Amino acid sequence: MKFLVVLITLFFYRNWQGENPVRGFFSFTRYYDWFAEKNLPTYWRYILCVGAPSLVVLVVAYQVSGWLQGLVWLLLSLVVMIYATELINLDQVFDEQIRRLRAVDNEDELADVVQQQEDFQMSHIYDMFQGLVPGLFWFLVLGPAGTLFYVFTILYLDLLDDDDPEVDQLDSIVFWMEWVPVRVTCLLFSLVGNFGPTVDYWLNHLTDTEESHAVHLSIMAAIASDKPPEHDDSVEGFARSSEFQTHQLKSLCERALFGWLGVAAIVVILGW
Repeated sequence: MKFLVVLITLFFYRNWQGENPVRGFFSFTRYYDWFAEKNLPTYWRYILCVGAPSLVVLVVAYQVSGWLQGLVWLLLSLVVMIYATELINLDQVFDEQIRRLRAVDNEDELADVVQQQEDFQMSHIYDMFQGLVPGLFWFLVLGPAGTLFYVFTILYLDLLDDDDPEVDQLDSIVFWMEWVPVRVTCLLFSLVGNFGPTVDYWLNHLTDTEESHAVHLSIMAAIASDKPPEHDDSVEGFARSSEFQTHQLKSLCERALFGWLGVAAIVVILGW
């Protein structure tokens, strides 16, 4: 049933319009605030906000006996996976960037346009990754409890002040929880894009723990995309080249999503 849950989640991610319907029933912010008001030690606050709900889901998902177990597991998995999905309209995100590039003229500074394109590529590809892929990966590994632990950690981290002593520790937890999913996603970019140059980069940086995930995803996506046509050194020339690249990135991200469906199928076939 893991494959069915992943299939439904991807269909929901690509086709649902508007706010996440499941998140409207449970506000993690209010849940967090209730514990924050108790002035608990930070480690207890994290355990109660993140660890305890994940443990409850783990028990519920695997302790129900008989035919009811499959139904409960399926419904619980769907609720958790949809809750963990950050809805991003891929078409809208990329179309807006293309409109910005088409509005560029030679009066704009080339350095500013280049920086805007690089920022778009790095931030949006990582946002799309983080809003779906790690939760999906941990679902395949640990079931709904793994997904809930990841997404609650992300939501918990988002509520902390930048100078909170927990931030560095939670950043490390998130980094390592995303480390394998990033490598798998980069490999999928290679398989559904330009394989030769991308697999070289993937192998050379497979064990890297220094560079951010956003950088690796951005570089792999750029290498995996078809090379844009030659252009002159003008701002408008760069904008036309970037528009071509943006179309390529959109297509690559869509193909990589279906690649994760293939990963789910392999996991099911192997019986993991």
